[in-house]
Amino acid sequence: MSIHKNEAQAFVPGHITGIFRIYDDCEDPLKCGSLGAGFSICAGTLTKVHLQHSSENQIDVTYNNQVIEAPVTKTVVNDMLTEYDVQAHVTVSHISDLPIGVGFGASGAGSFGTALALGRILDINMDGTTAAQYAHRAEVVNRTGLGDVIAQTVGGIEIRTRPGAPGVGEVMLLPHPGDLQVVLAGRQGIETKDVLTDPDARASINETGDQIITQLLSKPSLESLIASSKEFAESIGLMTPRVEAALKDLWDSGFENSSMVMLGDSVFTFCEESEVEMVHGILSRHWNASEIVVTSVAKRGGGLI
Repeated sequence: MSIHKNEAQAFVPGHITGIFRIYDDCEDPLKCGSLGAGFSICAGTLTKVHLQHSSENQIDVTYNNQVIEAPVTKTVVNDMLTEYDVQAHVTVSHISDLPIGVGFGASGAGSFGTALALGRILDINMDGTTAAQYAHRAEVVNRTGLGDVIAQTVGGIEIRTRPGAPGVGEVMLLPHPGDLQVVLAGRQGIETKDVLTDPDARASINETGDQIITQLLSKPSLESLIASSKEFAESIGLMTPRVEAALKDLWDSGFENSSMVMLGDSVFTFCEESEVEMVHGILSRHWNASEIVVTSVAKRGGGLI
């Protein structure tokens, strides 16, 4: 087959989940996913992919100039090279505002960005949904996420109303004030894979998730999403002591629009621009300055640049 060009790049926003319900027991990974709600953020990942024909496949991945294992990115690349019957040395560079493994959607952003960019190289006619399906599948098989990619295709604040990959699942977008700021804080501490494979955690998430998502859908709004997220976080018993202490400080200081990030030793707060400094100060009692991200809601999903 002919390669149209050998380099492309894409940008994908990060994504925060506030509530979810697991649907991952389908044989087809594209039908697996989650119901839930969350929001995409302007902080995200720029992914550049370079392809050179080779006698055997080789994939090198860097994240902010550090070489990483990147099983999800490599799954995307291997699947796409196999599909298009291409042997190549593929170099993937992720430059990102998102720390890995804290619940900010870094894995989804990296995998979707890789699929968009490599898709442009392998097939100039590949659409965004097809690219996103490669990314979603890689997330599901590596157990790193279930609902980030479909949300990252649309941006904004969303309720995922039907589980599955883009083109299979369904998303409802919620209106929100355009000038809202989002302050995030997080560090590694809760592994998505550990939670998704723990029968007790899964049972608790699914039972609570079913009930709260039904409530949210009866009155869909940003205010309901935040209230539902707080109820969900307090019910499922996954809050770390740091998250619990930080949320108490935020709520006691009047920052009610704050909750736990699913899944991480992490929190989010919606606030006005004039309040960012105060929120940052509260969070810096619990996390290092380098673990705090100030951003806003992304108006659109990921795309080629």
